[in-house]
Amino acid sequence: MSEKTVLFEKRGSIAVVTLNRPQSLNALSADLVGECLLTLHTLEHDDAVRVVVLTGAGRAFCAGGDLGSLDALTTADERRRFIAKAATIAKLLAAMSKPVIAMVNGVAAGAGFNLAMACDLAYAAEGVRFIQSFANVGLSPDCGGFYFLPKTVGLAKAKELMFTARPVEAAEAKELGIVNDVFPPEELETNVMRVAGTIAAKAPLAVAMTKRAVNNYGATLDETLTFEEMATSMLLGTKDFQEGVRAFNEKRPPKFQGE
Repeated sequence: MSEKTVLFEKRGSIAVVTLNRPQSLNALSADLVGECLLTLHTLEHDDAVRVVVLTGAGRAFCAGGDLGSLDALTTADERRRFIAKAATIAKLLAAMSKPVIAMVNGVAAGAGFNLAMACDLAYAAEGVRFIQSFANVGLSPDCGGFYFLPKTVGLAKAKELMFTARPVEAAEAKELGIVNDVFPPEELETNVMRVAGTIAAKAPLAVAMTKRAVNNYGATLDETLTFEEMATSMLLGTKDFQEGVRAFNEKRPPKFQGE
């Protein structure tokens, strides 16, 4: 039996998802894409999971699409279906009700770069490189790159990174807002799990509602105020709000249940 291309483990209310094709720098094959989608769907419907951490096995986060697999696609329809399925990973990462943290342990190239940006937060190890490598192999960005990169770094910088395919070192990625912070490799996991634990301790319904609102980049002020009215009035009726008030008055940490 072949080794699973995506692994996941639960650490309390945190699920760590690991892309597991280290010999191929976790490049996106058909098997990996399928297993990743199945894993994310499973975690989305697991109420015990409050935060998802996405990382890669070995020395890479994700090197993008598997060029051998892409070259083997012989018809336009096969190519379109593969790209669309891979893109669904980015859509799920952005649409999940749980926050997703990219733990970028190694190179993030092509689609791997874009999947990291599809996550809500990203942290990288020192020495990691981010590369919009598509132009190097005669392709244009996929997995949401045209959407996420300009919103993250601005239009002119996005064009520069896409046109030149130049590597972006972790320190510059932090300056550009691609990652939230950078840590020594041996400290990356500890710090990411600390952030994940902090988020997991918050009220999950409130966090989910916040993610949904913040990701709605194109909303007008009126649309945003309407959403806030709906969200806050709903959350005021939850047991978590009642627990939050009790904990505040009793000067203790709240124990949220997602209800």
